[in-house]
Amino acid sequence: MINPRMAYMILETERDEQGYIPCIAVEGETGYHRTSWNYGQDLKLAQECVDGLNERMGISKKEALVIQLGTMRSRFAEVHQSID
Repeated sequence: MINPRMAYMILETERDEQGYIPCIAVEGETGYHRTSWNYGQDLKLAQECVDGLNERMGISKKEALVIQLGTMRSRFAEVHQSID
């Protein structure tokens, strides 16, 4: 079995008093996982950090975005089907 791809991401809503908390999106899963890390108050620097992590895993910025959006699409599809 092949492991699903994952990507780190920064969401403006996921932060605490220390700053931005990186999250992990997993391909094929709905939602995301919060990490216990903190990347400080600078949004641009936090994004650069997760871009670097993703790059080291062989995930481009475009691929990371597709993985992230895919975690939202699954939930949208579930809601849409329940309306029909």
